[in-house]
Amino acid sequence: MKKAQLKPFIKWAGGKGQLINIIRKTYPKDLGKERNKYAEPFVGGGAVLFDILSNYKLDSIYISDINPDLINAYRIIRDDVEELIVLLSVMQNEYVPMDTESRKQYYYKKRERYNNLIINGCEAINIEKAGLFIFLNKTCFNGLYRVNRKGLFNVPMGAYKNPCICDTDNLRNISTALQKVTIVCGDYKESILHRELI
Repeated sequence: MKKAQLKPFIKWAGGKGQLINIIRKTYPKDLGKERNKYAEPFVGGGAVLFDILSNYKLDSIYISDINPDLINAYRIIRDDVEELIVLLSVMQNEYVPMDTESRKQYYYKKRERYNNLIINGCEAINIEKAGLFIFLNKTCFNGLYRVNRKGLFNVPMGAYKNPCICDTDNLRNISTALQKVTIVCGDYKESILHRELI
């Protein structure tokens, strides 16, 4: 059975999606054979990770990033994808049919809620935080992730006509592919602590 072709679930600064055909040429020739481990300490949007997960069967995969909300989204997709899909579907069904002014009000209300979770959040609401993180990424200006000095997300609304906020099939496929992936939030130097995996 052919593996699902995965794609990043968010846009990310420095994303490699458009370079994947060039990057693929640099993969080791024995990847998936003698070489069966992969580590990516700056995972970001995960274009290379998802290409590897789509095309190779590896024994061990380690990913990390220093952004806690990005890593939370990866973990929620892996562990609670169905609840996340429900949340994203609701936001998509509410947001997409709105006129521009209503969208603006909706967007800024969601951004305010997300920032409130950044300040006051706890693990019990990580699914909502991941949903808002993805929603804001899909609807903000150019898919940017930017925070102010207080650590609050401050990107204005974008102008997408029909954003795909909930790509259900891709999210489910990513969830399946991430089941055995070690996901760590931390500085790239921490990857050395997990060297037995890589």
